[in-house]
Amino acid sequence: MRQPLQQAILVTVLLGAGTPALAAQTVTELYVSPDTVRLEAGKRQGLGVQAFDDAGNAVLAINYRTADSLVARIASNGTITAGRAGRTQLMVEAGRKSHSVLVIVTGGAAAPAPAAIAAPVTAASPSLMSAPINEVSLLVAEPAGLALLPTERGRVNLRAFKVDGTPVTGPVRLVWKSLRPDVVTVNDSTGVVTALATGTGVVQAIAPGGTSLTIPVTVSLAEWTLDETNLVLSPQDADTLRATVATQGGRRVRGGDLQWSVSDPSVLAVSPEGIVQALAPGRAEVVAQGFLQQRYVSVVVHQRVARFLTAPRLTEPVRMPLRSSREFTLIPQTVDSLPVEGVDLRWSVGDTAIASFDVASSQLTALKPGMTTLSFTARGFLPKAWTIEVLPGAISLGRSRVALRPGDTTSFSPQLVDDQGRPVAPATGLAWVTSNAGVARVTADGTVHAMAPGRATITAQAPGGVPAEVTILVTGDLLVASTRGGRFGVYALLMTAPGTFIPILADSVTNTLDAVYSPDRARLAFASDRAGAGNYDIYVADADGRNVVRLTTDPGLDLQPAWTPDGTHLVFVSSRTGVRQLHIMAADGSEARALTTLPGGAEKPSLSPDGQRVAFAGYPGKRDEPSDIYTVAITGGPLNPVTRTPDRREMRPVFLPGGELSWVLLRRDRKDPDLILRQASPGAPTAPLVSSELALHDVAFAPDGSRLAWVASRPAEHNRPVSEFTLQWRLLSSGAETSVRLLPGERITSPAF
Repeated sequence: MRQPLQQAILVTVLLGAGTPALAAQTVTELYVSPDTVRLEAGKRQGLGVQAFDDAGNAVLAINYRTADSLVARIASNGTITAGRAGRTQLMVEAGRKSHSVLVIVTGGAAAPAPAAIAAPVTAASPSLMSAPINEVSLLVAEPAGLALLPTERGRVNLRAFKVDGTPVTGPVRLVWKSLRPDVVTVNDSTGVVTALATGTGVVQAIAPGGTSLTIPVTVSLAEWTLDETNLVLSPQDADTLRATVATQGGRRVRGGDLQWSVSDPSVLAVSPEGIVQALAPGRAEVVAQGFLQQRYVSVVVHQRVARFLTAPRLTEPVRMPLRSSREFTLIPQTVDSLPVEGVDLRWSVGDTAIASFDVASSQLTALKPGMTTLSFTARGFLPKAWTIEVLPGAISLGRSRVALRPGDTTSFSPQLVDDQGRPVAPATGLAWVTSNAGVARVTADGTVHAMAPGRATITAQAPGGVPAEVTILVTGDLLVASTRGGRFGVYALLMTAPGTFIPILADSVTNTLDAVYSPDRARLAFASDRAGAGNYDIYVADADGRNVVRLTTDPGLDLQPAWTPDGTHLVFVSSRTGVRQLHIMAADGSEARALTTLPGGAEKPSLSPDGQRVAFAGYPGKRDEPSDIYTVAITGGPLNPVTRTPDRREMRPVFLPGGELSWVLLRRDRKDPDLILRQASPGAPTAPLVSSELALHDVAFAPDGSRLAWVASRPAEHNRPVSEFTLQWRLLSSGAETSVRLLPGERITSPAF
């Protein structure tokens, strides 16, 4: 058990910036002395207070209360000021521990409160000699606490104040003591503290007359680091290495407290304070030791620089398009033309509003049309500079993404544009490059030739300018959903190679179907259960299946998307209201709303060429009753029945380019064929386009009306356990038909040109 101190101690509880914050402590011991204080009115005295936690660490959070502040006041630092004659009780609290002190005040009225403390004169400990007895009433430490490493030394400066709050101007002789000599020692005359072991120590400074102050000292085995691990110097250069302790508020360790050495004294010299001096070209290592730790700094001293190799040449003006960037190469060389690494170069731009320079990448970026300079300098050399002319315009190709079919070509009209994107002049002398010649080739004049389905990036660049890019998406002629991969996936087919299925969105984990090209053929909309929620949602992606974005998240089924002709909206089928109905939403998935409310539901939407009407198959009664063909305005409203045949089933309506409407008429019985009909105008007679003895499932027309594709099937029989699907297309101009060879058991649905 520790013995309470008998001498008076002035406790300060304000920690300085260099002292680490203490965690919450459980107080197990509290010592206060004396138990009774006798003072004359207007006099002051400090209480001796010590508190410790269960680990033996000093507790600094001390609270004081007085029962009668007219008799005696007590400050937050433990100083008692006597007021009028009388008795009162003071309470000292630390954690859950408390101790009472009796204060007896004798004499006349209380002295006036001291004036506010002005900026005091610092009294450094070693020179505080001999102030008059009882003149020192208060000591203040700077800093209020110390943080040290084991074996490290430190010092606290003190300021002394009189009773009236004015600083003591003369020297004061202090006596220093360590209250935890197992943790720290202190020179009793100079106040220099030496850390011995990890823990929380306390040192005490006592002034003549008994006024005292305790200073906490935290000693921890913390890591110190050097602010550099690698240095590059030129001969005769110097640099100072500094050590810091990150866990002790990032405080600096004096260089003189470390031991310094170098691995090669012919290359480097290092002073006792850590100042590194480069002597000759070479490599060496600086070693710093102290406080049971060791750190290393790798130093390279490069050769002397004789000249600079630059690109572009300094004698040539550099012309750059607006918003372009250009790399500037600067290589310091020796007299023998050998490169010199690590030279300290300083860069500057004459007018930073016209251009900016990034030192890390050596890139100059053109910001505004005009003339400026890019200059550099190195130690021992006069500044040198390039003349920079920023031209008014970057390159624009007018389009960022183009979709083509194999065999198609396209070209661009490149323009120089200003910072507002406005054309300034035609861009000439461009270099054209393709990222994938197997998908799209580009000629010297910028003409692009589509070769095969896939993606390629076409780049056009002026000398030193920012490349302008356009994405080329070469698409197939026809999209289908097929099970040849195990589950329904989306494949592209070419008219020239009908047996080749090109996977677009196909894997063995998810089902994907109902894929349709956007009007510009650069994107796809499709339905898939890829979210894993057990239902289908609508997605969009690039035409090659990349950059998939989910548009709907409703628990109901969302299927059969159809683009509006302007590509801004999608009409789709959803069961979110309980029965499958037509809905419409923006192409980003927002603003979804219902278009139909038929009792039996609606499906298979198709948009008119002008985008004003939607044709669909609707069920006026129950779902299992025959469907009819309807149209509805894109804004919603009353339904317009196109067919009324309660004994026949019409399905899969499709608008043709001229505004005609076609649909599939299913057979009444085995004697009748399935038909694909075309109606030139509302109410006009229908004309058959295709007659099939097989069951027609789906139909698609090319956007230009030149081709027709359909899916049919043969029913399962005793020698054919599953339905057998067929896929065919026809050139409407010649009537020539092509049958696509399918795999055994393969199912096909949702063809789309």
